[in-house]
Amino acid sequence: MKKAIILLVASFFVFNGEIFAQKYGHINSNEVVQSMPEFKQMSAAVEKKKKDAQTKVQVMYESYQTKLKEVNQYGASMMEAVLQERKKELDSLQRGIQAYEQTASAEIQDYQDKLLKPLNDKYLKIVASVAKENGYAYIFDVASGSVAYHPETTGDITDLVKKKMGSN
Repeated sequence: MKKAIILLVASFFVFNGEIFAQKYGHINSNEVVQSMPEFKQMSAAVEKKKKDAQTKVQVMYESYQTKLKEVNQYGASMMEAVLQERKKELDSLQRGIQAYEQTASAEIQDYQDKLLKPLNDKYLKIVASVAKENGYAYIFDVASGSVAYHPETTGDITDLVKKKMGSN
């Protein structure tokens, strides 16, 4: 009889633990996304934009160097007004180069983000599918330190915390 009660209690804890056990998993999103064929295409397109911008900066810089060499070489023999005008041109070219570099960098980042969004959406959709099919409650992304998948309804304590804080 005592063995039956112990067995019953033990089976209750085992059975109860199985009901409440949640499967957790982890994934490296960088590795997955970078293995996608679309990522290679996106990377090539972004690299082309970067090279185009670098080429334009190089042309601008060569123009600057040519004018700087001219000022350094012939500046002493130039009229003061012409020399001042050339220095203003050099300053303007230098500011133009810096402005272009900043703008190009921002444009390239925006372009990359635009191309990366569909890949990330596809990745998250597939992670959710795999997680649901295999009974995972949460999938943690080790690359970003975030949660790649979580159940839409269960486990959300936002309203409970807000209620406890007195805010709604």
